[in-house]
Amino acid sequence: MEAATIGPMPDMPELFTLLVAEPAALLGYAVFGMVGFGTTLVAAPVLAHVLPVSTVIPALALTDFIASWVSRSRPGGHVVKAELWRLLPAMFVGSALGAAILFAVPVRALMLLLGAFVMLYALNGLRRGKAPPTALSPRWAWWFGGAGGMLSALFGAGGWVYAIYLSRRLTDPVQVRSTQIAVLTVSSSIRVGLFAVAGRYFDGALLALALALLPAMALGLWLGHRIARRMDRSRFLQALYGVLLLTGGSLLARALRG
Repeated sequence: MEAATIGPMPDMPELFTLLVAEPAALLGYAVFGMVGFGTTLVAAPVLAHVLPVSTVIPALALTDFIASWVSRSRPGGHVVKAELWRLLPAMFVGSALGAAILFAVPVRALMLLLGAFVMLYALNGLRRGKAPPTALSPRWAWWFGGAGGMLSALFGAGGWVYAIYLSRRLTDPVQVRSTQIAVLTVSSSIRVGLFAVAGRYFDGALLALALALLPAMALGLWLGHRIARRMDRSRFLQALYGVLLLTGGSLLARALRG
């Protein structure tokens, strides 16, 4: 009689991968803790140097899901539910489209798209003027919700799109931040659900990566909340845009070299 065998346990990420991933996640969640979004904009370009984008995005979606629920209780009960419901249908449609693209497009093309996207986002932030934004019609919820959902599924980076919409619909900063976190909680739930249906979370290595990032996530959120209370937000964002230019540019160069 042959001895019964136990299936292999999921492999934890290699040491070199962790040495890259942990600081990237720490910085990414410090940004999240400070401004309410931006984890993947910061962490994904770095992680894509050592892991496939199709692994990085679902893993960060899982940790974002946890982080958004942790942060959800902080702002209090100031969520403007009408804006949340306006964005929700388009978020579902955009997220489904983005997830389909993520699993259909070759890895090199995804690296090119991610690098270019991060650089354009950083350049837009650096060039942003001081003029007060004009108010938006609620009909724009379909465009912003769809674009944010697609970018969230593709790159985990739709939070800034929702932030633009909400900041031009609401005048109370507390309502903007509270509603932003509620939207991100729903968005991350949609992303995790889509990736689960696609079978991505049957990948033991992906789950091990997400588990390994949880301590960095917790520490990053704590640091981000402290920075938000002590550091000038505009100066921090200018430094962030500079970092994004470097990381996005390096990813773009790596993809072009093949």
